[in-house]
Amino acid sequence: MQHLTINIPDNKVTFFTDLVKNLGFTIEGSLPKNILTEKQIDLVNEARKQIKENPDSFKDWDEARKTLNIE
Repeated sequence: MQHLTINIPDNKVTFFTDLVKNLGFTIEGSLPKNILTEKQIDLVNEARKQIKENPDSFKDWDEARKTLNIE
């Protein structure tokens, strides 16, 4: 039996695993779910820092929602 290592973009993992299963192949090991990238973690930590340092600079959700242009 052959083993392959494949790099799959995060947004295509679900599609690829479904495809592999439908073709009758197996996937060894478990796949991590919803892991944040380093950049996403940095953005979250920066937002947390801003909230702690200057909480008055953020709008209340009800006020912010009024400014959104959702069509």
